[in-house]
Amino acid sequence: MNEESVKDPKTIMKQKKEIGRRFLEFRTLIGKSQTQLAAELDVYQSTVTNIERGMTFPAAMYIIYCHRHYNLNPAWLLSGEGLTFISEKEYLKQPWRKSLLPCHIDIEDPIFENYYQLLTLMQIPAIEKIILGKLAELKIMAKQEIENFNKNNKK
Repeated sequence: MNEESVKDPKTIMKQKKEIGRRFLEFRTLIGKSQTQLAAELDVYQSTVTNIERGMTFPAAMYIIYCHRHYNLNPAWLLSGEGLTFISEKEYLKQPWRKSLLPCHIDIEDPIFENYYQLLTLMQIPAIEKIILGKLAELKIMAKQEIENFNKNNKK
């Protein structure tokens, strides 16, 4: 994926819509309402709605939770590749699961657990699109905030 297509707002919107559609499909398959899943994720129901409508990308911790509790395949959610659900045994076989952590770090240590989970999740090829999409969104938002700040300070 080239850098320009990642910055394109239409590409970002399309990615959000596709992931949102798959998130809705996943939620439906596990038989949970938006309210029920939101309660499990400890978020507002509107957060789940915004993900499903393609308004926002799901946070990494939501994806990790859904994998741990429902065997959601993160690669399927983010890219549409593979099966919707993946067993832990199959998940551990995935090439993108290889740890980037030095061998002397104990991943069971609570200090490193979240870091390890994030590194693991980031190794899914499709996650690059999500991260770059989020960065492009932040860049646009920051630019708008700076413009508004400068405009207000000129008055």
